[in-house]
Amino acid sequence: MPATDSPPFPGPERQKRGCFSSLIRLLFLLTLLIALVLPFTPFAGKIKKGIQDIVASARSTKERIITRDVMRDVIKEVPVVKEVTKEVIREVQPPLPDKYVPRKDIDVATLFNGITVKTNLITEQGGFASLERLDPEAYKAEFQLSIRVPKANQTLDELSRINKNLPSILPGLEVMLPAAKVSGFYHKLYENKTNRVQNDLTRLSKILDRHNFYDTETILELTHPTTQRRALLVQSEMDVVADGSDGDRMPTLEEYIYLSDYYQPFTSYAWAKTTKTPNPLLAKWEERLQKAQDEFSRKGLSSARNRDLKVMIDQLKLEVSDFKVRSSLIADKDPFIVLSLLFRGYADQNKFTPQIGDYAAVIHEGKIYPAICGDYGPSFKMGEASLLMAKTLNPKATPYIRPESDLKVTYLIFPGTAEKVRSAPDLAKWQEKCQALLGEVGGVGAGYALHVWEDPFKKPEPPPVTPPPTDAPVTPGTPGTMPTPPGVPSATTPPLPGPATAPIILTPIEPAPAATKSGDAKAAPAKSSGTKAKANKK
Repeated sequence: MPATDSPPFPGPERQKRGCFSSLIRLLFLLTLLIALVLPFTPFAGKIKKGIQDIVASARSTKERIITRDVMRDVIKEVPVVKEVTKEVIREVQPPLPDKYVPRKDIDVATLFNGITVKTNLITEQGGFASLERLDPEAYKAEFQLSIRVPKANQTLDELSRINKNLPSILPGLEVMLPAAKVSGFYHKLYENKTNRVQNDLTRLSKILDRHNFYDTETILELTHPTTQRRALLVQSEMDVVADGSDGDRMPTLEEYIYLSDYYQPFTSYAWAKTTKTPNPLLAKWEERLQKAQDEFSRKGLSSARNRDLKVMIDQLKLEVSDFKVRSSLIADKDPFIVLSLLFRGYADQNKFTPQIGDYAAVIHEGKIYPAICGDYGPSFKMGEASLLMAKTLNPKATPYIRPESDLKVTYLIFPGTAEKVRSAPDLAKWQEKCQALLGEVGGVGAGYALHVWEDPFKKPEPPPVTPPPTDAPVTPGTPGTMPTPPGVPSATTPPLPGPATAPIILTPIEPAPAATKSGDAKAAPAKSSGTKAKANKK
């Protein structure tokens, strides 16, 4: 076919070259556009500043690179290899039993209250578990408490084993002990202790502890063969009582005493108030009464709480009334001992029964102290005294620390000696009465003396008047001064003529001569100081 003049179709290379040239044109136009528009935008200043910084950095001094050789000590740590040996203990279980084996185990322990507990565990073959759990005899504890009740001291050797000074302090014991009798109150005391243990037998933590069970060595009924004076001798320890209050003598009371759980504001020995000074606890008790009444008036309380509040309110009302009309002993100021309640109610059938107000003597470590029976304590307890008595025996004693824990305290009580009318303590009178009663049972041995209590409420005496010095001028006729002797110049007259160095000697007035047996001579009347002063002036 003949060739034509029409252009040929473009090839692939030509098409590729046309696209690339178009892209270049587009980029050029965009660059031109940006160059024209950029000076009129906010970025123009930032771009200029960046270009200037690059140029300035290029013109700055070139950095010098200095190479140095540095010597370093390198410590190479050598690892320590520890050899650990692990010991593996494997528990080897005993072989399993192939049949029932009966047991009988015994264990012994001591409780905090001193009771030794010895338990026996005994097992025996029973029936089926479903049947045994219905039988109360299949799983039970049979409890048995064993107590050795002590015997009482009775001879002089036995008494002196506890207090070696007792025979020499009370020499009359030697003649009274042969006929002495262990009092029924001793056996009654340990009977009360045993009954209390029986009541608490199923509650081991509340059982009377060993110390308080064995708190009394003896109670002896003594009678002096000559004077027939009766006395009750008790050997025990000494616990502390901090009870009592008296607004008449002590209008304030330390808080630590009446905040004790065991504090009682009254003592069994009490008397009518003599002043209008309120009891130091009256305001506190009235506040407690008001709080109890306010709570009792609220609705919604349980019946048990209402019952407790009613009992509390009645008790507080009674105590508030007593505060206003009577006073009690103060344990911190008055020397008294506490009687066990087991004595109360036996005065009609036993002449040795001590009662409140009876006089007593407390003997400890070679000393003897006068006291009275001032309060009652628990019927299963013996050996208590006031805080004052306790501190005197042992300065370390407090309401919570007893002065003597061993049975080394001897209480000699004189039953039937209480005063008919009670009054505030008169320590001088107590001293005198105890001294006389001790004399009726043989007296106090040589080398020993009854302790003298100081009155804690005694007002201080005024200081003594100091006489003026002898060289001070004395005015004649002044009360309390020595009259001027004749011939001696007084303070109101000029001195007699004489040497300047001559001392003035005061010559005492000679007493008037006594009359002779025949009565002829008479005493010359003494002249008054005023007469002598006038004579000197003349």
